[in-house]
Amino acid sequence: MDDKIKLTPEQLAGLQGFLQKNDITANMTVKREYNFKGENAKVFKRAKEFFGEYWLGNLRKLGVKRKMKNFSKDHPVNFLENADADYFSEEISKIYTDPEMLNEYIDRFFEMYEESVMLGLDCYAKSVGKEVDSLADDEIHKVVEKVAGVIDETLIETVMQGQQVSEIFGISKKIPQHEDFSEQLNQDKINFYNKWTHCKAKLGAPLFFSELSEEESTNIEGVKNFFANNPAEEQRYIFLRDEFAKTLNSTDKEIYYLSEKGLTQKEIADRLGYKTHSAVSKRMKIMNKDFKKFIGFEN
Repeated sequence: MDDKIKLTPEQLAGLQGFLQKNDITANMTVKREYNFKGENAKVFKRAKEFFGEYWLGNLRKLGVKRKMKNFSKDHPVNFLENADADYFSEEISKIYTDPEMLNEYIDRFFEMYEESVMLGLDCYAKSVGKEVDSLADDEIHKVVEKVAGVIDETLIETVMQGQQVSEIFGISKKIPQHEDFSEQLNQDKINFYNKWTHCKAKLGAPLFFSELSEEESTNIEGVKNFFANNPAEEQRYIFLRDEFAKTLNSTDKEIYYLSEKGLTQKEIADRLGYKTHSAVSKRMKIMNKDFKKFIGFEN
């Protein structure tokens, strides 16, 4: 029973059409709060874990070949996955903690998937050299659980197709936003920097503070004013500055920001207690090289 349950073209088209016309997450708040306790909370948590595993397992089949851990929870696809997981897990937790609803669900499950369950039991019985009627309760439970898992994965894939997950990812890839990426540095984030800053374009290497003369570096306010004239440019400047700063140790980070404030290398050396400014100069040259690698200018 490793193969997924195959829906007929009519069933698939019908379910996808329904999901495209009816957004099951439309009435959910952005930050939904749950007050589940006891068994209800356990079922909800476990259901979300299963849903996440199936969702991630289906992404590559739908053409999404990037690692979703590279993207933040605010990325459209991750955001949709979380909303779907909340919706389904909430419904499942209600069913499992209500005996009447649970019995009704079990009856409907065997009514709808009797053929698949019997096929699974038959395959398992043959693999252990038994007849289906002689299987123990725990063996039957294991097979039914396996069949249910295969069905769940198939249905989640269908939901993803109906919600056009691959198309959503494609659009977000063409029009990325800063909020789409995780805090950790990764290749997707670097590619975004390169595209956004045009650092791969033949416009010359970006200058870092260590490449400026003393006179130029003390005129940093003029640079800030240039960026301030254009909100988009100012945002780009701040974004790159702060993201790169996250990769520095505490000493280099202090040098980095003091340099930006317009302090000379000698003034920075005095502030940090160095006897000469040569140590600051060496650190800034290393940072300059690392900065170019960070934005993808150097391989």
